[in-house]
Amino acid sequence: MTAAEETVDRRADEAWRAAIEHAAGCPACQTPGGGCKTGEQLLRAYEEATRQARADGEP
Repeated sequence: MTAAEETVDRRADEAWRAAIEHAAGCPACQTPGGGCKTGEQLLRAYEEATRQARADGEP
């Protein structure tokens, strides 16, 4: 794994951790059908970081 790949993977890991930590303390995120703008933004950031990691890892 190259340094660039490690950086992208680390970003995905950090984005996931931020989303999970937020959801753990957010009543709106824990409520089925509830909505939280911050939680949604964090989840989108994780999804984008994951897409980037996958795209960078393809031959």
